[in-house]
Amino acid sequence: MSTIRTRAVKTVAIAATTVGAITLGACGGDTSAADGGVMKVGITQGVPGDLMAVVAENEGFFDKRGVDVELMPPSLTTAQSAAVISNDLTVGTMVPGTLWPATDKGACVKALGSTLGNTLEVIAQPGTEIKGDPTDPNTTMQSLKGKTIGVTSRGSGMELWITELLNEAGLDPAKDVTFVAVGAPATAIQAFKAKQVDAMYYGPTMEEQLPPSGVVRVTDIVGRDGNALSPLVQGYPSASCNTIEQRPNDVLNYCKAMWDAYDFSQDPQNAATMAKWLGELVGVSPEGAPALWDSIKHVYMPLTITEESWKAQAPLAGSPAPEAPDFADTVYAPCAGGDPR
Repeated sequence: MSTIRTRAVKTVAIAATTVGAITLGACGGDTSAADGGVMKVGITQGVPGDLMAVVAENEGFFDKRGVDVELMPPSLTTAQSAAVISNDLTVGTMVPGTLWPATDKGACVKALGSTLGNTLEVIAQPGTEIKGDPTDPNTTMQSLKGKTIGVTSRGSGMELWITELLNEAGLDPAKDVTFVAVGAPATAIQAFKAKQVDAMYYGPTMEEQLPPSGVVRVTDIVGRDGNALSPLVQGYPSASCNTIEQRPNDVLNYCKAMWDAYDFSQDPQNAATMAKWLGELVGVSPEGAPALWDSIKHVYMPLTITEESWKAQAPLAGSPAPEAPDFADTVYAPCAGGDPR
């Protein structure tokens, strides 16, 4: 059984999980109470994005900064987005694909910091001929013309990101490939092994069940510059404007603890501990967790958000690319403007 300290006794219940539903208002929850109360912080298990919150809780950084945190595990990223806007979560990770439309529709939410960059690769079935250099997807993605590509769900961030790789390679995603929903990694791996798709998204958390030796690599871009996904920030810990107004000290101290966790993560002496918490968060065995941490440790980011990086998310946030919300209005500078400690 996982030892991640999720002191909450139940998952946050969210009635609405679509962008249209999550933009109706910021009322209904009580996490915007005054400073000093419990902070309900959302984590999504099975993916690595919320690792720093897990580390901050389990290594005592939240306690050190004087914030009382409960880690709340919604089942979907959209559930976190809805919960932040409705104040059922004090802080939750929002991706641009949900954060930006929500603000466009009138929700007042601010990004507190960055999480991690690109961890996405693209693979193909064994025996597939892939021409070009996987470190340059502009050459290799052309080999997927006419093929089916597995993504988590239609219209998901995963589909948007692969679409951008295809666009950069000169293909028309609407005509040259067919996207197929294969679900989260566990079901995606089953679909791939059953040859239900020709190609599929792939990440380090999948390697234990689907080893690199059993796939043909289409891309090799994680941690590399010069490709369409190099600017990607996978998500932003975010809070409603109401929460920030009512709990400024708690929010700032949460951010300080997250900076503490990031510094902890960058110390090589803590590699074994980081692997432990990462493995438990994403569901990788203790034996496989150290290699997983080693493969993605360099992708984690300090909380800082720059205006340049904010605007760079536009092609990765929707199709056609939306206009980035006003930086000053949507990014909380006391947290995201630099180390606040």
